[in-house]
Amino acid sequence: MTTTNTAENDALKAAVFQRLHPRIYLERFIAENFRPDGRAPDAWRDVNLNVGSISTADGSALVRLGKTTVVCGVKAEIAEPELDREGEGFLVPNLDLPAMCSPKFKPGPPTEEAQVLSDRLNEVLIT
Repeated sequence: MTTTNTAENDALKAAVFQRLHPRIYLERFIAENFRPDGRAPDAWRDVNLNVGSISTADGSALVRLGKTTVVCGVKAEIAEPELDREGEGFLVPNLDLPAMCSPKFKPGPPTEEAQVLSDRLNEVLIT
């Protein structure tokens, strides 16, 4: 067996073990004082920030933290206040978790998770 085949075989075994036993997999790395991606425990991931990345939003940002990418857009509009609260405005946060984010998310109307997160975001914004 060649070195390349051995390395590929070892990587496959590690991936299968990680999937079947995630806790043990991570505990072994912690015991050796480094992370699965090779970083030291106190090392940061690379961070990149691009502001104004969505041209149709009033404000937006694209953030990359290691291999994770988050896109955030803010849209605002002036609306008539509610009759019983003439001097107050209101917020309607909307959280979108499209299927392209993760296989966990499916196309269609907002999931219960997205609705709960939108409600929590609203609570944070109004307090």
